Amino acid sequence: MNNFNRDNTAWCMTDGSAGMISQVKGLAQAMNLEFTFKEVKVNFPWNILPVGVIPIVKSTFSNFSEFSENIPPKFLISCGRKSVYLSLFLKRKYKEKVVTIHIQNPKSKYDEFDLIISPKHDNLNLANSFVTSLAINHISETLITEEMDKFSYLVNSDDTPICTVLIGGQSNNYIFDNNEVDKLIKKIKKIKENQKIKFFFLFSRRTEKNIINKIHTAFAESEIVWSDKKENPYMALLGFSKYIICTSDSVSMISEAISAMKPVYIFRLQSSKSKNRIENFNDNVILEGLAKKLDYKLEEFKHDYKNETAIIAEKIRNKLKQ
Repeated sequence: MNNFNRDNTAWCMTDGSAGMISQVKGLAQAMNLEFTFKEVKVNFPWNILPVGVIPIVKSTFSNFSEFSENIPPKFLISCGRKSVYLSLFLKRKYKEKVVTIHIQNPKSKYDEFDLIISPKHDNLNLANSFVTSLAINHISETLITEEMDKFSYLVNSDDTPICTVLIGGQSNNYIFDNNEVDKLIKKIKKIKENQKIKFFFLFSRRTEKNIINKIHTAFAESEIVWSDKKENPYMALLGFSKYIICTSDSVSMISEAISAMKPVYIFRLQSSKSKNRIENFNDNVILEGLAKKLDYKLEEFKHDYKNETAIIAEKIRNKLKQ
C-alpha cells in the first residue's frame, strides 16, 4: 500500500466466516476506508485452545507472511477469536502507527486495543468500547436493491408475499437436531395452512446435510430450497421478503435480517447451555421490539432500528479526533 494513502486504509481480519466478514466489511465501508480482507490462520494447537493462552508471537500464525509488510494499513479491524492475537501482535510492533478496532468481545487484553465494538449481550462497558444492540454489518438499501435486480426472476407476478427462512446449524450454544427441525417444519406448515405465503429456505455453512434433506423433503414441491449454489440470492431475498424467519443460533444472521427493516421472527432452538449469551441476545431484540418469537402466524410489524454501523463509524471518527 502507498504510504501517502495510509490514513484511509485498513486490513479486515477474520477467520473467513461469513458473519465476521459482514461485520468488518460493514465498518470499513461506513468509515469510507480502502480495505483488504485478510484471513487469519492459527497453527495447532493454538487453533483449538481458548483465548487467553495463545502466545502473541509470529509462530502462532501459519500465514504470518501475509501480514509482514514494512508498514501495515492505518486501521486494523478484526473480528473473532483467531484475529485477537494477530491484532495485538501488530499493535505491539507498530504502536501508534496503527489503530486497532476489534469487533466482538476479545476476552483478553482489553486495554491493549484502541477500540472495541461489542453487542449488548457481551456485557462490556469499558472506556475504549462502544456497545450495540445488533452485530454491525454491511447491509444497505443500495446493496439489497442491486441484488434484487440481479435475482428478479425469482419473483412471480402474482404478488404472493414471500417469507425467507434463514437456517443455521448445530453450535456450541444450541441443539439443532431432527427433533428441532421437525418443530420448525410443523410451525411453517401451520402458517401455510392459514396464510398464502411463498417460502424460500436458505442454509448456512453450518447446516448439516440431514437438516437440509428434511426441509427439502417437506417443502420441495411448492417452495424453493436453496443450498450449494454458485450464486446465493440471500441479499435479494432480504429485499423481496415480506417476512423473515431466522433460527436463533446466529447473531449475525438475525442482525442482518433486522437491518433489512423487515418483520423478523426467531425460531428458538433448544439451548445447550445454562448460561447462553446468544439467548440473551435473542431476549434483548425481542424485548426491544426488533423481532418476535416464531409461533403459528406471521404479521407485519414495524420497528425503529437505526443503522448502528453508520452510528459507530461516526463515533469512531469523533473519538479519534480527541
